[in-house]
Amino acid sequence: MKIMLIYFLSNTFFFILLPAFLIIPGLFLDSLLNLSALSHPPYNLILGLIIIAWGIFWMIWSLYCLVKIGKGHPQEAFGKEFLPATKKLIIIGPYLYCRNPMAFGWFNYAAGIIICFGSISTLFIILPIFLAMAIIYLKYFEENNLMKRFGEDYIKYRESVPLFIPGRIKKGRHE
Repeated sequence: MKIMLIYFLSNTFFFILLPAFLIIPGLFLDSLLNLSALSHPPYNLILGLIIIAWGIFWMIWSLYCLVKIGKGHPQEAFGKEFLPATKKLIIIGPYLYCRNPMAFGWFNYAAGIIICFGSISTLFIILPIFLAMAIIYLKYFEENNLMKRFGEDYIKYRESVPLFIPGRIKKGRHE
């Protein structure tokens, strides 16, 4: 029951509240700066939905790997676990392409929502600022925790796989 409640609360936060927290100020800023919306129906809606689906794909794939392979959950923030963390370092599936595929997926999801709403300020000002803050968090909080939990294995993995944007792994990848 606790797991379901935490997933419900975190999904509500990440899929509804946080996007609204980004979009509402962006729409206000658009109005303040007298910017017209990125509204080209139905194209922005179609593009937005495709990007949302792409983001959800990465998030589900990541979650599946964490739960099934890592035997844990992604619910932790600033070193505080809300559910048991993974017991095994995941280096396959989406984690083969970037170290934070769930965050990559969420930012795609958010960008898709923003494109559907058509807010220029949210897409080009607020989301990039939020992305920079998220990367700082991932780099300095989450990675330190992973280094403590997985040691040298994580250090080797970190040296060969990009932080956030999926890409090609470096030669001499961790074995």
